[in-house]
Amino acid sequence: MKNRKSAQRLVWGLALCLLCQYGAVPVYGGESANRTQRNGVVTSDIELDPNDGSIPVPVEMNANITASLISVSLPADGFEFTVNPAQEFDISRPSAQITSPDVTVVNHSVVPVKLEIASVPEVEDVKFSDKFSDYVEQSFQLVDRISGVGPPGTAILVLGTQDRQYGSSEDFEHYAICPGRTGIFVAEIPAEQETVIKLYGKVAPDFYGEYEFTVKPTLKISAARAD
Repeated sequence: MKNRKSAQRLVWGLALCLLCQYGAVPVYGGESANRTQRNGVVTSDIELDPNDGSIPVPVEMNANITASLISVSLPADGFEFTVNPAQEFDISRPSAQITSPDVTVVNHSVVPVKLEIASVPEVEDVKFSDKFSDYVEQSFQLVDRISGVGPPGTAILVLGTQDRQYGSSEDFEHYAICPGRTGIFVAEIPAEQETVIKLYGKVAPDFYGEYEFTVKPTLKISAARAD
């Protein structure tokens, strides 16, 4: 089994969610004049003879909906990263095996946004070195457990903020990029600020040498909900 550096690629799609702000504007009406307006609210005076009991007053509530565009900058075509399986992975050093660029995500919006992986398809474009025997089959699989990385062609990958610390193996595995998973949290970016994200993980080498693979998750950007 050969421990060699290899180049891989992370390519993403993008799903954007718009923030909708709802404001109710009440309008009051009656059967008399003297209509006035204050702070966007129209009112009118209602005169009622006490001997008549009561009078119905129709009230109309109109909702004005304003869509605020969420504007975020990030690399459109993903990025390439290299893997050196000879380096020892440790939960305190989750980037030991993987060299990835600093991916800056800029939030131009006036509201904080949440960045997450909406979905993860099956791995594509796997290219292996030539086999020199039939002793071991060639395959590649993304797994969701660190303990699952060991057989040739297995890996666990996590996309997170720069210098993020993971408290345990379970904490790290919670964010694993694995086919079939949805809603994987990546980062929350404050309004009009930016953050740097990087790729972490553990990768087992192929038995026959170098290999390449491409991961194509779909990123989702939405307004962060207030606690």
